[in-house]
Amino acid sequence: MLEFQIPKIEDREWAKPILAGAEGMGNEFAFGTLFLWSKAYNCRICRHGEFVFVCYNYGTGEDLYTYPIGKGNLREALEVLRSDAAERGVPFRLWGLSREDCEELEDELPGRFSYEPFRNDFDYIYRSQDLIQLAGRKYHGKRNHLSQFSRNYSWSYEDISPENFEDVRKVAREWARQNGVDESGGLSSENQAIFKALEFFGPLEFSGGLIRVDEKPVAFTIGEEINSCCFVLHFEKALEGYTGLYAVINHEFAARRLEKYEYVNREEDMGVEGLRKAKLSYHPAILQEKYVASPREQT
Repeated sequence: MLEFQIPKIEDREWAKPILAGAEGMGNEFAFGTLFLWSKAYNCRICRHGEFVFVCYNYGTGEDLYTYPIGKGNLREALEVLRSDAAERGVPFRLWGLSREDCEELEDELPGRFSYEPFRNDFDYIYRSQDLIQLAGRKYHGKRNHLSQFSRNYSWSYEDISPENFEDVRKVAREWARQNGVDESGGLSSENQAIFKALEFFGPLEFSGGLIRVDEKPVAFTIGEEINSCCFVLHFEKALEGYTGLYAVINHEFAARRLEKYEYVNREEDMGVEGLRKAKLSYHPAILQEKYVASPREQT
């Protein structure tokens, strides 16, 4: 049985090169994703040669493995995972497959799996220059939002650093209150992840931006490099009452920090209608599909 363990910050040293070397652009290729959400999704990892194996358990009692991340003998890696599932007495189900992964898996193990797309998990991936330049008619509304915001508010931008961590926490708490997230019994799972991101901001090599209006912190974004081609935004929060604020934090951080990347992953919409509409309004270059592969029959 594989020795899956909750990701520790020390694991980044070995896992990050493998994740980056796999050259994927899904958020699961970012170590921060695995580290920040380990408690909420019971995420565990282990190393097998030049692969990172990831296992989730969403409280259903059944483990769900990610498609092997890394480079090496895929058939052997799949057999190791299959044997682990058999020892644990759970179905050998794989999550996070792209369409290409499904085809690859079918070539390796034909007829063994059925494939189901999980639309709520699809990642929205944009060309960084689209987010920076906002050129053309399709971004006319976004440019208007930026112009109106500058006319209506006295605002400033700053990079996130230890000096303003507490301001980021204030925005996160206020956003939760405004959106009806009950934190009376403790932080929500998302704010736990945000606060963990701040605690390990340096070791995770995160970067982010903060917007102030009349000196008050009102919006922030935090993310990390997946690889030299792609950056992922883990969090983006803006308080109510400031028209165009989301457009501003999105554009300002991209313009100041993301020009060297070809793509920016803004993660999934979780099936939230308003969030899906907002993400589509920025015209993603790629809608990164995520499939679950389930065994056609237990073997």
